[in-house]
Amino acid sequence: MRRFSLWILLSLVLMALALPIAAQEATEEPTAEVTPEVMEEATANAYLRVAHFAPDAPEVAVFIDGEPSAIQTLSFPEASGWVEVPAGTYSVAVVPVGSDIADAAIGPVSLTFAANTWTTVAAVGLLADGSLDAAVYTEDYLSLLDSDSARVTVFHAIPGAPAVDVRLADGTVLVENLAYTSSATLDVPAGAYDLQVVATGTDTVLLDLGGTEVVGNNFTLLAAVGTSDAPAIYAESVEYPRVEPLIRAALDRTGTGTILEVASSDGRFTTLVNVIELTGLTTTLNSAGPFTVFAPTDAAFDALGEETINALIGDPATLQSILLYHVVSGSVTASEVVELTSATTVNGAPISISVIDGNVFLNDTVQVILTDVFASNGVIHVIDAVLLPPA
Repeated sequence: MRRFSLWILLSLVLMALALPIAAQEATEEPTAEVTPEVMEEATANAYLRVAHFAPDAPEVAVFIDGEPSAIQTLSFPEASGWVEVPAGTYSVAVVPVGSDIADAAIGPVSLTFAANTWTTVAAVGLLADGSLDAAVYTEDYLSLLDSDSARVTVFHAIPGAPAVDVRLADGTVLVENLAYTSSATLDVPAGAYDLQVVATGTDTVLLDLGGTEVVGNNFTLLAAVGTSDAPAIYAESVEYPRVEPLIRAALDRTGTGTILEVASSDGRFTTLVNVIELTGLTTTLNSAGPFTVFAPTDAAFDALGEETINALIGDPATLQSILLYHVVSGSVTASEVVELTSATTVNGAPISISVIDGNVFLNDTVQVILTDVFASNGVIHVIDAVLLPPA
């Protein structure tokens, strides 16, 4: 699988296009107040890459708004890394290397990139029959992964080929009826898969991908490329840590809300939200922070039993102490949590952190079941039980 330097490519593209982007460093300290005006200004970025999936086309260069971009030697089959640009509408042209924009093989075409979307512009089709074109599809990088799963996007880029299914060797269909230039995204556990690409509704195997390795905590692109007579697969795997700063920046800029607002809208934390309001911590968790919250689900609270919950509701001081035992100052992402052996909570007492068989446990028995749910003032990690501070 090809790997690209995201930050080098980002710098080159921004210089080449002379795009006025304010630097967004992942380690930047939060401002004291996030106003609606600041949020509106900050949401003006999109993420894109370019792919060369036209099998008989030469190396190409990409022109943006009539000017050469930094992407000047893209070969078949190859995709650039993700880059960040201001959201908006651009004129995009794909030109054979060494040629002028007047000799563009594709475009110029007008493409709009919405804020906080992840878009691939793929050159597809055949030069020989004049079917070269730009196919545009988006991927889901904002619904974040846990370390034991991967998000896989499958893209059909074989001109003239029928719609296809992607299935396991035992016949289990993962993606159904994927037409030319269409894409589909799914989450799968990490591991090795005996994949097959077959013509939809048949057992005709177009591509046998036995032993395909899907790596956890990665975003993976599997593109069926080439021709009907010579199909091939292009695989690109992007490790989550490589794009985490962009994801964090995007989610922090969307105005999705504070930790409390995100929890309120999620649907899995009704009890948590209710007891936060009862103990007067609403203002704290709506403040600038940042905070890291280990959030018990409703099922986790239910496991305490109705009698225990009612007793806690009748003792707000103890309930507040328990809630603060779930909060750590600062925004600590999953990749940082696994490097720790303990963390001091806002309650003042520490929680222990251990990694067992790839799973993260707090105080030995409470498991982290979902990580990195970002909010404008921090991050939520979901846990399967309520943490109880030491007596």
